[in-house]
Amino acid sequence: MILGHYGAAFIARPYNQKAPFWLLLLFSNLAEFLWLVLALLGVEATEPSSLLDATFQNLKVHMTYSHNLAPNLALGLVSYAIVLGYYREQKLALWCAVLTVSHVWLDFIVGFEHQILGPDSASIGLNSYARFPHIAILIEWLFAMGCLVFYARTERRLGRPVSRKKMIWLAVAFSVGILLWLPNATIPMRELLPI
Repeated sequence: MILGHYGAAFIARPYNQKAPFWLLLLFSNLAEFLWLVLALLGVEATEPSSLLDATFQNLKVHMTYSHNLAPNLALGLVSYAIVLGYYREQKLALWCAVLTVSHVWLDFIVGFEHQILGPDSASIGLNSYARFPHIAILIEWLFAMGCLVFYARTERRLGRPVSRKKMIWLAVAFSVGILLWLPNATIPMRELLPI
């Protein structure tokens, strides 16, 4: 998943009203931010090296430290400790840890192949971006829409209804952000952009 991960933050939001929402968004995509830093440092480099030549099907990446199962569980524990230490709220710390770990578990369904510990360990996940990228993007969109529905229903049940206008804007933002990747599933950006 790419932007769909942010949908998970909307599942946590009704239960963490006092926490800044950016915090939930950050932890829902923490593994991706870590990967970007490691990719820029050459530790988790990608092939092809140019984003303009990449498609979901031809992108090769080993996310050993950011997305493999064991390191991600450790990242979840570190997330828990940092949030607990700073905010002194166990519930918030647990939600941030769950959001951090859920990132990789969601990638098992929609995303690239990940391993348990390193490139030579067992691979887990459907590797849907390589095997059926268009369907994977649609699953990601459905997941995000489901998270928004959960958010709206939970907020209403808790006596804090979300405005129709806000829900429409959220649905449009997620739809555009996710479905915009459909052409890039199999066609490099270089061919899509008038460069």
